[in-house]
Amino acid sequence: MASANVPVILTHFEELSDPRMDRTKQRRLGDMVAIAICGAICGADTWADVERFGREKIEWFRTFLRLENGVPSHDTFGRVFALLDTSEFYNCLANWVASLQLDLKGKTVAIDGKTLRRSHDKSVGRSALHVVNAWATDLGVSIGQVATEEKSNEITAVPRLLEMLAIEGAVVTLDAMHCQKETARAIRNRGADYVLQVKANQPSVHDALQELFIEFGDADYRGVRRHTTVEKSHGREERREYYVAPAPESLARDWRDVRSVGMVYRCREASGKESREVSFFLSPPRRTRRKCGRWPGMCGGTGGWKTHCTGRSM
Repeated sequence: MASANVPVILTHFEELSDPRMDRTKQRRLGDMVAIAICGAICGADTWADVERFGREKIEWFRTFLRLENGVPSHDTFGRVFALLDTSEFYNCLANWVASLQLDLKGKTVAIDGKTLRRSHDKSVGRSALHVVNAWATDLGVSIGQVATEEKSNEITAVPRLLEMLAIEGAVVTLDAMHCQKETARAIRNRGADYVLQVKANQPSVHDALQELFIEFGDADYRGVRRHTTVEKSHGREERREYYVAPAPESLARDWRDVRSVGMVYRCREASGKESREVSFFLSPPRRTRRKCGRWPGMCGGTGGWKTHCTGRSM
């Protein structure tokens, strides 16, 4: 017997438009959304997985869902979700995540673009879906997504995504594509800090940081905070050297909020081969403080420089 109480998660999807004609509706849209979200949380990454998950847990689902006609097939899931209004769905999803009141103060939110596997359909000329995702690394949960037509639209999608998120006190990390003054300003306007990677798409900043750390190296990195990590697994060894220093006045004036700059030197050895990489980063003064066990003395006052705490590759 289904419960008369509507699950809290479904109250956030009540305004989601159902694209189907009434005569074709054999299952409630809310039921399908609940099964899909629960399946995704439990690791289902295809519609066939979602269907199997729903059938395995059908007795549990029936304690709060109607499911008069059982669990839909994977084809039905795929067809219905392909017709949903993407913006509507993500707004509903963002409202639900916001209702969880996740505490992001001092935690890392990684924003990155992804192309979803098997989301294309050549028969109708539909290309694969590309989304910009905000991932709360410490909590292991996605707190928001925005769909884009192609990867080149990520820069304009990030500000729209930031408007959806409650990220006050968080540290937002982004790759070099998003090293834009407008993006940095939007993050600060949301009450968060950031760590922006710098590459050749910002040639003047990249060259300035390169010259700056060459000078630091010539002076044996006096006045620069340093830390080294070594990780070994599956026959691979990776050594990283982190360097953090105050931003030069010229850069701080040009980028307004930037107060810290950083460099990461990475050396990886695997199968007898060695690869090396140097990356540069920008960050504002920290608004939050959090003690870090992996990098003692490096987190406080270093401009949000705590990507090392997440275990993610920078």
